[in-house]
Amino acid sequence: MTFYRFVVTPFILQGGCRTVQRREGIVKWYKEDKGYGRIMLDGQDGNHVFVHYTEIRPDTVRFPTGFRFLKEGQKVSFILVEKPHANDSQRLTATDVEILAD
Repeated sequence: MTFYRFVVTPFILQGGCRTVQRREGIVKWYKEDKGYGRIMLDGQDGNHVFVHYTEIRPDTVRFPTGFRFLKEGQKVSFILVEKPHANDSQRLTATDVEILAD
């Protein structure tokens, strides 16, 4: 019997996407009813990153019902992904979003 061990690293090119690095930012706005919003990169007013609720880390204390959302002004940490073939609004996307402070 052969066992294979896979190591996943966040810096692998996947489907033309390129992960940049873990970054921090502030939630610029978030539409709770739609499940998406924008994060402003720390120190960069012009670059806004798309975020979808499926990329927010589950937290049973913060989200007891399982419904994940962000609030304007929250400090977050995330992996920045560049999607060169996506439309302009989703070219920079946040994955593995963790809320650092309210």
